[in-house]
Amino acid sequence: MKKQLSSIAASVFCENMAMMLSAGIPVDEALSLLCEDSEQGAFHEAAQTVYRAVMTGVPLAQAVRECGLFPQYMSDMIEAGELAGRTDSVLRMLSVYYETQHRLGKKLKSAVVYPAALLLLMAVVLGILVFQVLPVFTGVYASLAGSMAASAYSYIRVAYVVGGIALGAVVVLALFLLAGLLLARTEQGKTRLLNLFEKFPLTAGAYAQLAQAQFVTALATFVASGMNTDLSMERAVQMVQHKALHEKLNCAMEKMAAGNSLAQAFYEEKIFEPLYNRMLLSGARSGQLENVLERLSKVFSAEADTRIELLIGNIEPILSGLLTLAVGLTLLSVMLPLVGILAAVG
Repeated sequence: MKKQLSSIAASVFCENMAMMLSAGIPVDEALSLLCEDSEQGAFHEAAQTVYRAVMTGVPLAQAVRECGLFPQYMSDMIEAGELAGRTDSVLRMLSVYYETQHRLGKKLKSAVVYPAALLLLMAVVLGILVFQVLPVFTGVYASLAGSMAASAYSYIRVAYVVGGIALGAVVVLALFLLAGLLLARTEQGKTRLLNLFEKFPLTAGAYAQLAQAQFVTALATFVASGMNTDLSMERAVQMVQHKALHEKLNCAMEKMAAGNSLAQAFYEEKIFEPLYNRMLLSGARSGQLENVLERLSKVFSAEADTRIELLIGNIEPILSGLLTLAVGLTLLSVMLPLVGILAAVG
């Protein structure tokens, strides 16, 4: 199975094709120019494959689909654009969509990589403390005699317990995050991670916002391609992986099947916040639904960015605080008997 190109590569492909098609350049000539301008590599290979397919007479959407190097969503959207005679507009929206996907993907990767690196550093510090520092103090207290030695050993045991628990917890969390990075390399693994993000309290809010942003972007793209709202809704819902949002959207589709408009169904099912639902109603009544969806796509994407950045920003102080607490309690357990010894000597 061929490895798909990255989101940013898909964005570049769509952006270049949109500009050339808008300028009146035929699809085959646009692809030829794209091949000439691109350097050797996966992107050039993909452009060449699509170009050769188009030269045999197949539509651009089919060529992109058969290439196997671009997402299925991309070929579906281009096909919708070709049917509606708005291929350049759809390609332009796809460029923005995949650029957003790339940016959010980098943020999500940072949300995993940075904590994993910090946890590994914490594991090293706690490991040195437990396996190097504590044995030194144990040897010192072992040379003592009497009640002071017994008291010292009780504190040392506390230090070992605190340090051991902290080290074990840090190692488990670090391994968990590293396993998450490995899972993210496969589609099945990504699905499992997203299900976990939906249930985990710290990430549930950010993931829900991200799911809304991706859904509205897809819906806005389908509507802009010329599809009717029912079919646009059906296609967009198929791409939603957030279970709670998917269920609410299915209920909205049932209302649409019963005769309600898209905006009415969203308002009744409370898909978004009341303000945004009313915006959809106003847009539908004024014939500006496409513009409202595009606006909401930008708003939700910005809000998702903010939530993810806030999540990443909160990780450092939380982990730093846990490290400080674990090291502090361990050292305090070691130093208390020493302070008592010094006081007795004095």
